[in-house]
Amino acid sequence: MPSVHEIKCPVCGKENAPCIVENGVSKYHVERQRAAYPTTYEHSECEECRKLKDRMVNAESLYRTFHPDFGGNKPQSKWPKSWRDESRNLEMAAREARAEYEIHLGTAHKDEIHQHDLGRNLNTLLRER
Repeated sequence: MPSVHEIKCPVCGKENAPCIVENGVSKYHVERQRAAYPTTYEHSECEECRKLKDRMVNAESLYRTFHPDFGGNKPQSKWPKSWRDESRNLEMAAREARAEYEIHLGTAHKDEIHQHDLGRNLNTLLRER
């Protein structure tokens, strides 16, 4: 499987080069990263699984990549309140998406590992909503 660097970017069209170089750091568009590392599904025949897993991957990606650009590396406690709120909302959405996916695996597919975590995941869903 080719690496992110070797795949042609569907956004900017660059190949064998980073999409952007900022302060000496190579950066790649999310679409290019997803093309290099496609999502794998535990139950590929289940449409609900694919929908929930895609939602979870997207939510976690949005949370991980959220970092306001204000020209420095400030700790989150120094961010403006609106940015902290947005970061917290993205984190809650990622937790909720993961909990829904794991509940589906535990109930619909009787996955033993996820059945064990049903209580925790239900608690997460109730708390996040």
